[in-house]
Amino acid sequence: MIIVRAILRLIRLDSSLLGFLAVFLSLLARTKDFALSLTKAIPFLFICICTFIANDIDDVEKDRINHPERPLPSGHLSSTSAVILYFTFLALALFSTRHYVEPYIAFWYYGITILSISYRYIVNWLPNLKTPYVALAVSIPFLMMAASYPTETKLYTVAGSVFLLTLGREICGNIQDRAGDSVSFMHSINPVTLAVIAFSLQVIGILLLSTEVYKLGDLIDLIAMILLQVVSGFYWFKLARYRRATNVMKLQFLVGLYFLM
Repeated sequence: MIIVRAILRLIRLDSSLLGFLAVFLSLLARTKDFALSLTKAIPFLFICICTFIANDIDDVEKDRINHPERPLPSGHLSSTSAVILYFTFLALALFSTRHYVEPYIAFWYYGITILSISYRYIVNWLPNLKTPYVALAVSIPFLMMAASYPTETKLYTVAGSVFLLTLGREICGNIQDRAGDSVSFMHSINPVTLAVIAFSLQVIGILLLSTEVYKLGDLIDLIAMILLQVVSGFYWFKLARYRRATNVMKLQFLVGLYFLM
């Protein structure tokens, strides 16, 4: 059971499922075809899993400082096992994309795969770009959907909101991890100031979504996102429960997927 839990933590199943749901729900709402939506979303699940595994393999030394509880630095899972899992899921991502996704759309899948596995080069050699790089990578599934349905301007709004919400969450993550991260310009900014900037970006992201409120369900969902923003801010600024605050941000992201419907 310890190994199973370690694997689930390594692949960040909760975050990986968010990537899967972003594509699946978007397609399901528009095609009403469960099987088609599922087969086109599964490659994104595998791509997300590959991304998190590669990140943990590349950052194992940094995680001994920032996240010693993670599977690799804690010794609950060996690096060899992690590498085997990485290549397994990479193969699944590539073959499922080849089999289920049309060539003109597959570019987006291969593009996000390349961006994901190139992350370590950004972290090690271009650390100033790390945060917007991650936010852009997370936004790609939404940009892909916007490109697939160009008449739905709402999807571009959602993609912009996702970029801002992710950018804010990543800045908060950088504040927590700055002790072990490569030095960037963010290290010269006071953590409190950085946190204010991060939460301000997220508020702008929510305000951007407010332009797409047309019915009661939209309004209820937006209010839920605002409330979660308040809760995450309370955890961060009042209680200094930083990990809990970023977990609430993930929940906010999940709630926001409603705008893809």
